[in-house]
Amino acid sequence: MESSGASNQQYQPYRLFQTLTGHTRAISCVKFSNDGTLIASSSLDKTLIVWSSQTLTIRSRLIGHSEGISDLAWSSDSHYICSASDDRTLRIWDARSGDFVKTLRGHTGYVFCVNFNPQSNLIVSGSFDETVRVWDVKNGRCVHVIEAHNMPVTSVHFIKDGSIIVSGSHDGSCKIWDAATGKCLKTLIHEAPAVSFTKFSPNGKFILVATLDDTLILDYLSPFADVRDDNQRNHQDYTVLC
Repeated sequence: MESSGASNQQYQPYRLFQTLTGHTRAISCVKFSNDGTLIASSSLDKTLIVWSSQTLTIRSRLIGHSEGISDLAWSSDSHYICSASDDRTLRIWDARSGDFVKTLRGHTGYVFCVNFNPQSNLIVSGSFDETVRVWDVKNGRCVHVIEAHNMPVTSVHFIKDGSIIVSGSHDGSCKIWDAATGKCLKTLIHEAPAVSFTKFSPNGKFILVATLDDTLILDYLSPFADVRDDNQRNHQDYTVLC
């Protein structure tokens, strides 16, 4: 008996729809806004471009950084973009108008990664200065300077309720931090190959970690609330070799 429904449909690979041109040097990051109406791209040409996802045309070009841009993040309401640059600063932009809002200064090395918390009142950044910094969006002040790693910080991400942060580094470690206090709650991975990416799953129960030895690690903590208890280390690792 033949199966019915989606299982009968042959897989159709993605096809190139359109190529967007606008940057003059390597593109470091591209992300849809959370509402799907806009796309933002960043580049080593020191600019960001905001594109319409409907017409695939340029809405605005954001100019202000003095060096290349490594990463960008959207606020939850898709109104603002924060960019992280080799000029050691972060900049907040109004994505709708294209206006510059404010500069976040404090890092002493290249700023490599950035993310908003779900409430979009805080920003977390990671840098080649080996620190993780938490910023107040409203006043632009640094709330916490966390001496996080022994090598450049490559990835930072808030959990779904904004209470904790995960960071990864070229020192091979992945750590969890209390967003309110800056305290280290757990080190999930010790002395692994350099970590290039870390991110919480949407439900907050998993952390996906990518390393530079072609490996993905899915870390499951059960129950996740116990992450705040240093005596609880009930977690499992699932490793995929790519």
